[in-house]
Amino acid sequence: MDTAAVRRRLKATAALLRLDEVAGRLRGRDLTALVARADEVMADTYTFSKTWDMERCRTPFTLPAGAYDWNVVNNDDEEWCFMLNRMDYLEDLALVALATGEARYAEKAAALLGSWIDAHPTIVPELSTRTLDTGIRIRSWATALPALEAAGALSDELLALVVASIGDQIAYLREHYVPKYETSNWGSIQTLGILTVLATIEDDPASDGDWAWATERAESQIAAQVYPDGIDWEQSTMYHVEVLLYALCALSTLEAQGAPLPRGLRKAAARLSRALAAQMMPDGCIDAQGDSDRTDVRGLMALCAGVLGDCALAAASGRSELDPGDLFAFGCSAEDALRSAEECGEALPLTFDGMDSGLFVARSSWGADANLTEFSSGPLGSGHGHSDNLHVTAVYQGSPVLVDGGRYTYREDSSVRPFLKGPLAHNVPLLDGRSSCVPKGSWGYSDFGYPLKTYARHAGGAHYFEGALVGHDPLHVLVRKLVALDCGIWVCADEALAEGEHELVSRLHFDPEVRVEAVGDGCRVGCAAGELALGSTGALELGSEQISLDYNALSDAALVQARIRFAERGGQLWWLAPAGVAVTSVPVLRGGTEPVDPALAEAVRFDVAPDEFYTVAVFHGEVYTGVKAFALEGVSFHAKAVVVHGVGEKRELTVLRA
Repeated sequence: MDTAAVRRRLKATAALLRLDEVAGRLRGRDLTALVARADEVMADTYTFSKTWDMERCRTPFTLPAGAYDWNVVNNDDEEWCFMLNRMDYLEDLALVALATGEARYAEKAAALLGSWIDAHPTIVPELSTRTLDTGIRIRSWATALPALEAAGALSDELLALVVASIGDQIAYLREHYVPKYETSNWGSIQTLGILTVLATIEDDPASDGDWAWATERAESQIAAQVYPDGIDWEQSTMYHVEVLLYALCALSTLEAQGAPLPRGLRKAAARLSRALAAQMMPDGCIDAQGDSDRTDVRGLMALCAGVLGDCALAAASGRSELDPGDLFAFGCSAEDALRSAEECGEALPLTFDGMDSGLFVARSSWGADANLTEFSSGPLGSGHGHSDNLHVTAVYQGSPVLVDGGRYTYREDSSVRPFLKGPLAHNVPLLDGRSSCVPKGSWGYSDFGYPLKTYARHAGGAHYFEGALVGHDPLHVLVRKLVALDCGIWVCADEALAEGEHELVSRLHFDPEVRVEAVGDGCRVGCAAGELALGSTGALELGSEQISLDYNALSDAALVQARIRFAERGGQLWWLAPAGVAVTSVPVLRGGTEPVDPALAEAVRFDVAPDEFYTVAVFHGEVYTGVKAFALEGVSFHAKAVVVHGVGEKRELTVLRA
């Protein structure tokens, strides 16, 4: 390819991004962390702690200046080498060069480009050239190139080498493409990365033979990977985000350059964005669901709003500016679009029912002090998916209380890794304290249960989720029926059916910042928003386990287990309610007068004020004999789950499960 033509293209891309204006906007913002990262690289020192680094390592390692071994393994983890070879730190260097006007940052980026190319005269399989990292690397090169060209850091010789290497790497990706990439984030990152790169450096990218191949594969991947409800099939929020990021990048670049879009790309990006927003906790973070970290997604929501022009996403982000790295990569037009969308005032729905993925969310508001519930019970997904069927995450007035255990590491020799993937690391019911879902090593499973479809209903300020998991040895069914009230009360009925005598165990993991202590038959739960009371009809046992909210990091966290013995069929209730709320068991009356056996139905009353209460009733089985008319707090009903809200003499019935 003619280097003069590539230079013209890079200048045109810089004009589309309005890099001169980007530089001015950046100088008015806090770039302390960004400059610190760039300065580390200037000293040949690397940490990987950016928001969407897939395998973070906060421990610094210094490489020999000018003599990199691009296959080096540090931190006893090959993932460190993979992070090094993704080379997204080139974007940091180019951005800082643009913002500060200091050419040395651009010159360092150019030197690193030359070093990598010199070390890879041909692209062959090795640690430094995994296909995933190759797709990420060429996209990072393309993002940095317009700014490096503007800084005068690209000699004719280096630019020719870069263009040739990009061509070699794309050929390598095509040669090593395998069928599993159709449903893997590895595949979409590669193909969408190729399209982004070609649209950046070529005048007529659609005439390139690689363009047609990448487009065809991207269209197939989009259809396969993104469920109709907008959740990525791999069942891991971190990798949902990776697919979304590359979709946004390709969408923005191709539209700006006037290149044709793969079929379904914009709709998929919109669905992925809305589904991610639904999972955002009130503090702006996602829970560490699947192979994920506790990560703030508000900056990404702002980017989604800017690229897609989505008013509701703009409101959810609470931002009027893009993060510096996003402004650099996507340009001023994306930030201008964010500001325009911000003025629309549209709000996202308060509930999300992922009927395809099995992920359900309900929140009391979009405020920072909202109460939120996530219920997860869907298909396993990929190797990044965890056996978290029937898991519940609970956030009280903006403070995470019950949380997911995270992932910690991908190392095959770690015993923590398969444990955190397994049911014991999640907030789930278990038969005899074990499960049919058995992780094997870092990526596989030796066994798994059969999840049934979740039932969900939202009525006013009450939400109901019901899921079931079929296990074996012995054959059994675990059922969870969860009622979440917007006022900050959770009532859960865990049930099990199995021949013989067994123990039902409900495991509850708390955020590391939450303090739990035993008080009488229950527990006092202290979080930043205040105190809650945890109670159960089973026996509560308080302990602790380690969870991981960040890759390569473990934290001690409280664990509470509720236990009950049963024969053939049994269940227990557990609940969380604000401290000070009086909690009492009340009868469900058959025919208005006869208390039913608790084995059939149970009810708990929560007095939230002197003249206001909520009473929640859940049936554990079908009513097939006797009178089928029931009453609760003087209100008649026939249903399997109801809430009665009383204020003074007024009573209001809400049916959640018929």
